[in-house]
Amino acid sequence: MDQQAIINQVRESACFKAEAASMARGGFHVAEGARLFKPLENNLVRLVFPTTLREIDEGSVIALVCLYDLKTEANIYAHPIFAGASVNAALRSLYNPPTQAKPQPGVKGNRAILKFVAWKQAAWGKFLNEELEMGTERASSIWIESFWKALDRMYGDGNLLPQPS
Repeated sequence: MDQQAIINQVRESACFKAEAASMARGGFHVAEGARLFKPLENNLVRLVFPTTLREIDEGSVIALVCLYDLKTEANIYAHPIFAGASVNAALRSLYNPPTQAKPQPGVKGNRAILKFVAWKQAAWGKFLNEELEMGTERASSIWIESFWKALDRMYGDGNLLPQPS
Protein backbone atom coordinates (compact mmCIF):
# COMPACT_ATOMS: atom_id res chain seq x y z
CA MET A 1 0.00 0.00 0.00
CA ASP A 2 1.41 3.41 -0.90
CA GLN A 3 1.92 6.33 1.47
CA GLN A 4 -1.10 8.36 0.37
CA ALA A 5 -3.40 5.33 0.60
CA ILE A 6 -2.26 4.75 4.19
CA ILE A 7 -2.78 8.43 5.06
CA ASN A 8 -6.28 8.30 3.57
CA GLN A 9 -7.14 5.08 5.41
CA VAL A 10 -5.93 6.53 8.72
CA ARG A 11 -8.01 9.69 8.23
CA GLU A 12 -11.08 7.53 7.58
CA SER A 13 -10.59 5.36 10.68
CA ALA A 14 -13.04 5.58 13.56
CA CYS A 15 -10.34 6.41 16.12
CA PHE A 16 -8.92 9.25 13.97
CA LYS A 17 -12.36 10.72 13.36
CA ALA A 18 -13.34 10.51 17.03
CA GLU A 19 -10.12 12.11 18.29
CA ALA A 20 -10.17 14.81 15.58
CA ALA A 21 -13.80 15.63 16.47
CA SER A 22 -12.92 15.85 20.15
CA MET A 23 -10.01 18.17 19.37
CA ALA A 24 -12.22 20.32 17.13
CA ARG A 25 -14.65 20.86 20.01
CA GLY A 26 -11.73 22.54 21.80
CA GLY A 27 -10.90 24.68 18.75
CA PHE A 28 -7.99 22.54 17.51
CA HIS A 29 -8.37 21.44 13.89
CA VAL A 30 -6.29 18.71 12.27
CA ALA A 31 -4.65 19.62 8.94
CA GLU A 32 -5.54 17.54 5.89
CA GLY A 33 -2.16 15.90 5.35
CA ALA A 34 0.30 14.08 7.56
CA ARG A 35 3.52 15.92 8.47
CA LEU A 36 5.50 12.84 9.58
CA PHE A 37 5.35 9.36 8.07
CA LYS A 38 7.69 6.68 9.43
CA PRO A 39 7.66 2.94 8.74
CA LEU A 40 8.54 1.12 11.98
CA GLU A 41 9.40 -2.42 12.99
CA ASN A 42 6.73 -5.14 13.03
CA ASN A 43 4.83 -3.81 10.00
CA LEU A 44 3.75 -0.62 11.76
CA VAL A 45 3.72 2.95 10.47
CA ARG A 46 3.76 6.11 12.61
CA LEU A 47 1.86 9.09 11.21
CA VAL A 48 1.66 12.52 12.80
CA PHE A 49 -0.81 15.13 11.57
CA PRO A 50 -0.34 18.79 12.54
CA THR A 51 -3.11 21.01 13.74
CA THR A 52 -3.76 24.34 12.06
CA LEU A 53 -2.84 26.18 15.27
CA ARG A 54 -0.41 29.10 14.85
CA GLU A 55 -0.23 30.47 18.41
CA ILE A 56 0.41 28.08 21.26
CA ASP A 57 0.04 28.00 25.01
CA GLU A 58 0.72 25.17 27.42
CA GLY A 59 -1.79 22.44 26.69
CA SER A 60 -2.52 23.55 23.13
CA VAL A 61 -3.00 20.58 20.80
CA ILE A 62 -0.29 20.75 18.16
CA ALA A 63 -0.58 17.34 16.51
CA LEU A 64 -2.50 14.08 16.27
CA VAL A 65 -0.32 10.96 16.33
CA CYS A 66 -1.48 7.64 14.87
CA LEU A 67 -0.15 4.10 14.60
CA TYR A 68 -1.11 2.10 11.53
CA ASP A 69 -0.79 -1.70 11.21
CA LEU A 70 0.16 -2.81 7.69
CA LYS A 71 -0.84 -6.44 8.38
CA THR A 72 -4.42 -5.65 9.38
CA GLU A 73 -4.61 -2.43 7.35
CA ALA A 74 -6.04 -0.64 10.37
CA ASN A 75 -5.27 2.47 12.39
CA ILE A 76 -4.57 1.17 15.91
CA TYR A 77 -4.94 4.46 17.75
CA ALA A 78 -4.93 8.24 17.56
CA HIS A 79 -4.03 10.63 20.36
CA PRO A 80 -3.07 14.31 20.64
CA ILE A 81 0.34 15.82 21.29
CA PHE A 82 0.26 18.94 23.44
CA ALA A 83 2.48 22.00 23.62
CA GLY A 84 4.36 22.30 26.89
CA ALA A 85 7.23 20.74 28.78
CA SER A 86 5.73 17.28 29.30
CA VAL A 87 5.13 14.27 27.06
CA ASN A 88 2.50 11.56 27.33
CA ALA A 89 2.98 8.78 29.87
CA ALA A 90 3.47 6.04 27.27
CA LEU A 91 6.42 7.91 25.79
CA ARG A 92 8.01 8.50 29.20
CA SER A 93 7.61 4.82 30.14
CA LEU A 94 10.32 3.25 27.98
CA TYR A 95 9.58 -0.33 29.01
CA ASN A 96 5.83 -0.30 29.50
CA PRO A 97 4.03 -1.53 27.56
CA PRO A 98 6.67 -3.89 26.17
CA THR A 99 5.00 -3.83 22.74
CA GLN A 100 5.29 -0.05 22.40
CA ALA A 101 6.16 1.00 18.85
CA LYS A 102 9.61 2.58 19.24
CA PRO A 103 10.65 5.43 16.93
CA GLN A 104 13.86 3.54 16.07
CA PRO A 105 14.94 -0.06 16.69
CA GLY A 106 16.46 -1.15 20.01
CA VAL A 107 18.58 1.10 22.20
CA LYS A 108 18.55 3.83 19.55
CA GLY A 109 14.79 4.12 20.03
CA ASN A 110 15.08 4.54 23.80
CA ARG A 111 17.88 7.09 23.40
CA ALA A 112 15.82 9.02 20.83
CA ILE A 113 12.81 9.09 23.15
CA LEU A 114 14.90 10.41 26.04
CA LYS A 115 16.34 13.15 23.80
CA PHE A 116 12.84 14.17 22.71
CA VAL A 117 11.62 14.29 26.31
CA ALA A 118 14.61 16.48 27.23
CA TRP A 119 14.01 18.67 24.18
CA LYS A 120 10.37 19.29 25.14
CA GLN A 121 11.39 20.31 28.66
CA ALA A 122 14.15 22.66 27.47
CA ALA A 123 12.18 24.05 24.53
CA TRP A 124 9.25 25.06 26.71
CA GLY A 125 11.44 27.21 28.95
CA LYS A 126 12.98 28.76 25.83
CA PHE A 127 9.49 29.44 24.43
CA LEU A 128 8.39 31.22 27.61
CA ASN A 129 11.43 33.52 27.45
CA GLU A 130 11.02 34.18 23.71
CA GLU A 131 7.32 34.92 24.21
CA LEU A 132 8.30 37.74 26.58
CA GLU A 133 10.85 39.12 24.12
CA MET A 134 9.14 38.54 20.75
CA GLY A 135 5.47 38.04 21.47
CA THR A 136 3.35 34.92 21.29
CA GLU A 137 3.02 34.73 17.50
CA ARG A 138 6.77 34.74 16.73
CA ALA A 139 7.71 32.54 19.71
CA SER A 140 4.99 30.05 18.71
CA SER A 141 6.27 29.90 15.15
CA ILE A 142 9.81 29.13 16.35
CA TRP A 143 8.59 26.49 18.84
CA ILE A 144 6.34 24.72 16.29
CA GLU A 145 9.12 24.63 13.67
CA SER A 146 11.55 23.25 16.26
CA PHE A 147 8.96 20.70 17.45
CA TRP A 148 8.81 19.12 13.99
CA LYS A 149 12.60 19.01 13.75
CA ALA A 150 12.86 17.37 17.18
CA LEU A 151 10.11 14.89 16.34
CA ASP A 152 11.84 14.00 13.06
CA ARG A 153 15.14 13.51 14.91
CA MET A 154 13.40 11.10 17.29
CA TYR A 155 12.29 9.04 14.30
CA GLY A 156 15.78 8.98 12.74
CA ASP A 157 15.57 12.04 10.46
CA GLY A 158 14.20 12.29 6.95
CA ASN A 159 10.58 11.41 7.76
CA LEU A 160 8.93 14.83 7.47
CA LEU A 161 6.49 15.40 4.64
CA PRO A 162 5.92 18.84 3.13
CA GLN A 163 3.78 21.14 5.28
CA PRO A 164 0.09 20.58 4.53
CA SER A 165 -1.53 23.72 3.16
